[in-house]
Amino acid sequence: MLKSNNMANKKKSPTIQLIISTLVVVFLATIIVILVILPAIKQIKNLKDDIQNIEQKSEDQYKKIKLLKKSIAELDTIKEKINPIRQSIIEKNEAINLIQELEDLAIEKKVTQTLTIQEGAEKSFILNFSIRGTFYDCLQYLYTLEQLPFYLIIDSLSWTKTAEQTVSLSFSASVFTK
Repeated sequence: MLKSNNMANKKKSPTIQLIISTLVVVFLATIIVILVILPAIKQIKNLKDDIQNIEQKSEDQYKKIKLLKKSIAELDTIKEKINPIRQSIIEKNEAINLIQELEDLAIEKKVTQTLTIQEGAEKSFILNFSIRGTFYDCLQYLYTLEQLPFYLIIDSLSWTKTAEQTVSLSFSASVFTK
């Protein structure tokens, strides 16, 4: 009888075998989850974050490239607009030619001109004009002065009637140099 009792102990009841089998399966599943699935999930999250960072950097770079292309496209337009301005600024040593051109203009427009020069701000000088002639001739002088290929910045004009047919025009103009 002892032998049969030992055998019965060796053969465990089905409920105990089921519980042990279930515990072994749960234990193995837990080990698989801890050792395989959780690190894989963490790695997938890291990859997702890396992909989002790369997408953001790519989008930022795309925007920068788009702005750069726009700037390059506008560069030619800006160069075209700057060219007349560059041409309108005279060389410092060309001031004598400018004065001669203004004297010739006064003769051509039949006005009497007194012109003085003084140093202005950095890279500029100031021309002080005193013009006498008929109102029409003075207007023609101003119109032609406006058409010259350089910039004269005039803040104000002062008109004075000097005789029946003549007026006096006084103004100061800033001229910029290279």
